[in-house]
Amino acid sequence: MDRKTLRLAPLGLVAAAVLALAGCGPTYVNPSIADPADAKQRLAVDTAICQQEANMAIPPTYALERFEPDPTIEAQATRWVANVSEDDANLDVFSTCMRHRGWRYKK
Repeated sequence: MDRKTLRLAPLGLVAAAVLALAGCGPTYVNPSIADPADAKQRLAVDTAICQQEANMAIPPTYALERFEPDPTIEAQATRWVANVSEDDANLDVFSTCMRHRGWRYKK
């Protein structure tokens, strides 16, 4: 292999991983909605409502608020744990809202 091929190889691996993981996120289904078009429309509406509810209950932080200027390992770890806790709490509110609206994860 030449140098150009070696430089492009990691890009190919990343592209393959992205394609392999595309669509692997959680998929919601609502057993009480038979029509796929209606389900898709309701999912979009309910997702927006539940995201708003979750953001009101646990306001997410954005941009620089998620970073710690103190470079010590302790400070970085504390910030990381705080970010994960916030994200988990927000997701819990979102998931509960979706469940109350009749949505379940597709198995």
